[in-house]
Amino acid sequence: MNTLDKLSNKQLKQIIVWTLNDLDNAAGSTNYQKLDDKVKGWCAMLAEAVRHQINKAVKQNYNDDRDWSQWIKDNPTDDDYIEEE
Repeated sequence: MNTLDKLSNKQLKQIIVWTLNDLDNAAGSTNYQKLDDKVKGWCAMLAEAVRHQINKAVKQNYNDDRDWSQWIKDNPTDDDYIEEE
């Protein structure tokens, strides 16, 4: 069993928040004077990647719950405009 499987959803969310806060602090704070600009840039990039993955998961949840027949009506493709001969 994976260690993460032993944690509740609330605990996992809190860990993600702490991690993003740590990455943001490392990327932009002068409190981390021992970190050079390259490391700070990497922390900023990693924080952005984590946020991107969170946003992808949110969009996936939205898409999984979506009524695709309505979406197709609202967003026609080029094929929908081709007149039948």
